[in-house]
Amino acid sequence: MEENFKSIDGVIEKLALISDAVDSLFPEGKSAVVFQLNNEEFKKVQNNFREIDKNHKQFKIDISGVEFIFLEETSLSDEIDTVSDNQD
Repeated sequence: MEENFKSIDGVIEKLALISDAVDSLFPEGKSAVVFQLNNEEFKKVQNNFREIDKNHKQFKIDISGVEFIFLEETSLSDEIDTVSDNQD
């Protein structure tokens, strides 16, 4: 891994380790990891990134070619409710 990532709580470093492991496992593939987190965990991760709008319920980052997608716990149920409403 070429870049050094640092965060106060170690989240970025742990994601970098996951990225390295995924890349080692599937070096020729495209990889994405999805996390659905409760509000507290979601905000903890989100606070590591300045440019992210704090009002969003989802965001993604790329670490060494592995895409990490973060969903706030309520965002998936909001999406399902929206789909259900449109089908009525």
